[in-house]
Amino acid sequence: MSIPSDLPTTTNVTACCGRRRRGVTLVEALMVIMVLTASMVAAPRVGQLFSQRTTVDQDSALVLRTLRLARETAVLRKCSVTVRWRWLRDDEGTYRTVLDLTATPGVYSDGRDAFGAPSSPGANTWMSEPIELHPEVRVRGNASSIVFTATGSANRDLELVVSRDATSVDVNVQSASGNIYKTASP
Repeated sequence: MSIPSDLPTTTNVTACCGRRRRGVTLVEALMVIMVLTASMVAAPRVGQLFSQRTTVDQDSALVLRTLRLARETAVLRKCSVTVRWRWLRDDEGTYRTVLDLTATPGVYSDGRDAFGAPSSPGANTWMSEPIELHPEVRVRGNASSIVFTATGSANRDLELVVSRDATSVDVNVQSASGNIYKTASP
């Protein structure tokens, strides 16, 4: 007995009669929507947490860079550079901590202050724009200013705490060596 040629073989059965599932089911679509909704609800909270930590880290790094700039400028220009931090009201009426620098040209100065402007020995010049920190960041310390000398040393040991909410970073200056470093507080 022979098999008629018009009957499908096993390979043709799957090709002509087998059904391939296409698309997604309603349950799968609902699961994707639930996951996306949960991630959208959680995203702002995670973003706020990250921005708060970033702000304190960025502002403490800015304080650190400002202190290092002042020390390096004092050594390179053979002068005294003062860094001070104070409260200042900005254009929107918000109070924030600002850092500003002043330099006194040394006797070996080339007629320009530490920031490049013409000046005479003994005259103070302020940096043109103060450096603003985030409005919610607070800076507390054992002094309101520090002076770096031409040797790179400082006039005092400095302990600053840069904080926002529960996060804080300590910035320290050792007077004799002029070393500047920061550590995160627990």
